[in-house]
Order: sequence, then structure tokens, then C-alpha cells
Amino acid sequence: MAYLLHLETSTEQCSVALSENQALLAHRVELGEGFSHAAKLHVFIGEVLEAAGIIPSQLAAISVSEGPGSFTGLRIGSVAAKGLCFALDIPLITLPTLAVLAFPFLGNAKIISLLDARRDEVYTASYTSEGVESTSVQAHILTADSFNEHVHETCCFVGTAAKKTEVILPANPNWTFVHAHPKATAMITLANTAFVNQKFTDHYAFVPTYIKPVRITPSKKDALGRMVD
Repeated sequence: MAYLLHLETSTEQCSVALSENQALLAHRVELGEGFSHAAKLHVFIGEVLEAAGIIPSQLAAISVSEGPGSFTGLRIGSVAAKGLCFALDIPLITLPTLAVLAFPFLGNAKIISLLDARRDEVYTASYTSEGVESTSVQAHILTADSFNEHVHETCCFVGTAAKKTEVILPANPNWTFVHAHPKATAMITLANTAFVNQKFTDHYAFVPTYIKPVRITPSKKDALGRMVD
């Protein structure tokens, strides 16, 4: 019996799930217009533990979506996961966000995961119908020729950039597009497999996979909150 806590914060959607082996015990999810992760994540953690009648010391491991995705979201999720692992002295499991995104759609088609990276850029990776990564994670600028290598394959494009991609690509009867966010409930099987195989991440050294450099805009205010030139 192993209780695993799963945290997914890579997009505007914040979600938490609790599982026993591969069985879902409780979950919470919220999709807002902005990032409410800092306010909601620890509340959701407390709620799923309470709903299942579990106390933190009973957790066997914590899994977290490692990126790519939003810098803000990934940082909040990773800090929470690392802090809990350190405090409880339990292992950390990190899962590629694009694999988490693809997991609920595995079946009869190749899955191409797409996370919005603003403008015409996306984070993408492709997976076989069984979930094996066939194209590694990359930042990609969309054009009408994007994904031409899959033009004769049955593909399902899934993610927060699916609709944006559909507009740019030429029509193809072999392709379907599904808007979706990665979610904590999709992490359960992947995390349980990692747990059984003891595929853990050093929570001291772990940093999220951002892919692109973080953009930081200097503040236009001084330490007292006054506008400066």
C-alpha cells in the first residue's frame, strides 16, 4: 500500500490528486484566468488528504509535473513538492509535463502534445499510441509546414495550444485537435510505475524544465513603490 500525492501546476490550471497504488482517492482542480497556484495549491493538498483520511506522514512519495510550461506555475509546484519531500523524508518523482498531457489520450493514434509558449511558439513532443516518446521535447515555432513528417499518420494534437495549431496547419483528415490541460489525475499511473521501479529524482538538485530562458522585466518602481525613469 503506497499513498502518492501528485501536483500539476504547469499551466493556468492547478490540480492535485492523491492515489493509493493506481487508485484515485481524491482530487482537486481549478482553472482560473490568472495564476492562483500560490493561494490554492496547499489548500488543495490539505483538502485531498482530509477527503481520504490520510495524514502527511503516511505519504510514500510525491510526484510533480517537471515542465516545460509556465515559469510561475512550475516554480510553485516544484517548491511545494521539494519542501514536502524534505520535511517528510520521502522520495520525489518528476514527470515530463508533455507526457502527462498525452497520457489520457493514448490509444489509437499518435499523440502530439502542445503547450502554448505564446505567439506562434509551442512546446511539443510526440508519443506513440502506447505512450513511448518518439519526438523529444522542444520549443517550436508554428508554420504551415509544421509536423509535415506526420501528414500521412493518424494523429491527435492535444494541449493548450491545440486550437492555435489547428488554425495554422492545413486541413488534414488524419488529424484531430483537442484543447486540454495537463492534470494531476493523469499522473497516477506514470508516477506509480516510477515508484515501483524506484525511479526517483534528487529533490535537493531538481529544477523544473523551462526549455526557454526565463524573461524577467525590471521593475519600474523603486523600493518605496515610486515610479522611476
